[in-house]
Order: sequence, then C-alpha cells, then structure tokens
Amino acid sequence: MPVGITSNTTIQAQTKQIDKTYLSETDRVPAQYKTIIPDLTSDERRRYVQYLPYAGLGAFQEKTEGAAPAFDAPFEMIPFSAVYNTYALAAVMTEESELEDPISLRGKIPRMLAKSERNTKDLQIANLLNLGFSFSQAVADGQPLFSTAHPLGPIATPTGVVSQLGQNFSNSLGNTDLTPESLHQGELLFETMLDDRGKKDRRSTKWLVVPTNLDKIAKEVLGTPYKPYTPDNTINTEYQAQELFTWRDLTNPFAWFLLGPKGEPDTEDDDCHGLAVWFKWQNKIKSWEDPMTGNFNIKSRYRMALGAWTWRGAVGSQGAGA
Repeated sequence: MPVGITSNTTIQAQTKQIDKTYLSETDRVPAQYKTIIPDLTSDERRRYVQYLPYAGLGAFQEKTEGAAPAFDAPFEMIPFSAVYNTYALAAVMTEESELEDPISLRGKIPRMLAKSERNTKDLQIANLLNLGFSFSQAVADGQPLFSTAHPLGPIATPTGVVSQLGQNFSNSLGNTDLTPESLHQGELLFETMLDDRGKKDRRSTKWLVVPTNLDKIAKEVLGTPYKPYTPDNTINTEYQAQELFTWRDLTNPFAWFLLGPKGEPDTEDDDCHGLAVWFKWQNKIKSWEDPMTGNFNIKSRYRMALGAWTWRGAVGSQGAGA
C-alpha cells in the first residue's frame, strides 16, 4: 500500500519562516489605533472583562462643638462589562496552484494575512468613536459614550441628608464645527468634570481626533499662532493645545473628538480616557500542509473585548454637517 513520505524538518523550517514573515509585517506597520487606545489584559480564566466603579466620599459638613462629625461611605456604581470574542481568517493554496505560481503567492500570503488582521482591528476599535453618539448602553450608565445626560451618583446635602435625585453631566458638544471656540468649549468640559459625588474631577486633554476630512482644518486650528479665518491679529488660544491624531477609519466626516491620555481602570492615576481594548491573544498564526491534498493552509486569530469603562476623559461633537 503506497504511503506519503514527508520531512518534518522541512515543514518545521517552512513554518518558522512563515511565522517570521507574518510577524515582521505586524511589527513593520503597527495598527493605527495603538496611538490613542491602550491594549490591556484581564483575568485569563474569565470570558469577560468586568470593572466595578465606585463613588467616593461627599463634601465635609459643618460640625458643632462637641458633636460627632457627619458620616459618609463610598458605594458601588453600575459595573462595566465587555465580553471576549474570537476573530479569525484562514487562507488556502492548492498544491497545483503552488506548483504553477510564477509570482510566488505562497510567500506573500503571510503578509496579506497580517495586513488583514491589522486592518480589521482598526475598523473594529474605531467603532468606539463611530458609534459613540448612537449606541445606547455603550458605558455602564446606559447612555451612549457621548451623551448630555450621564447620571452622577447621589449628592450629600449641607444637612447631611443624601439626595437620591443626583445630577447629570454632558460630554457631548452636539453638532458643532471644529473651530478654536468649539475646541475651547470641549476643554471646559474637561476642566469642569465632576465625579459621582459632585466633587471636582478635572481631566487633561491630550488628543484631538479627527477623520481625514477634517485634517486640514484641525491643523489650522492647532497650528496657527493667531486666530484662523480672520484678518485680526487675535491670539489663538488653541495653538498647540493638543496633539492631532487623524484616523481614516472614522466614518462621520464631520465628527471630532477630544481624548485624555491612555490609561487603565483600578489605578491611582485616573487622569485618562476610558476607551480600551483587551486581548487574551492576538497574531496567533498557524500554517500546515494537508497530507491528503497537499494544499497549503494558514490561519490567524485573535480574542478581543473592547469598550469604555468610563465616559470621563472623552468629549465628542458630531459636527454641524452631520
């Protein structure tokens, strides 16, 4: 009975070279999202990410002589959860097409696969902003990421009674064009940010994020020492105020966003935005030759969760043209 004879040494050597080609393409051009969105990790044993925010303490209350102080206690807020999903793609090249391949496609497939994975990640993660005005329950409070009505926690009154009515905070500029004035309005939202007990919770702006359609306007707003679009020699207060990030995967050509620095939950430094992506694994490549058909196969996959664990540190506008 005839049997197929293969060389494990040859196959292993080919696989190592294929892996090297794939990873070299991954390193050569990093995914665009990495500039502004952090890659985080979580408990490997769970199929979801969960973050439990909490409200701190309220304001100090006046105390009469000899009396006990007013008591307060931190309390849990609505937990944030993001579920992991696996994404994959495979390619096949038949034995016949490999033997009759004048342009050596087999050697190019690993780079093609790496490019496809990089592009898919960018498109998926850009949807954190693309759907930021429309996707309800994008954050734990049941609001879109950019909303005029993010509910805050209960507020302690001067009499020591805790009001359950709370109050709202807006991180949406509505439909405003990108100008020095509207950009400053976004900065004011960062400056006047409140925590869930109504205390000051200022955040820092770092990134002005725009689609390619607004790249020129953003460069004029941030790069002109004097106020653009006017003959007056008025100082432009937004000159070099943020770093510009032009993201071609943003779908609304008029929308623009202000983001704080990258960060992560459960750390002492909360002066950051809450947009994040969690990977259990990525660029997980495998190639093999089917012993029955002689076909060459290659696949790659990644397991990812994404979301915004807080709306603080992010402000958005849909633009007047939306």
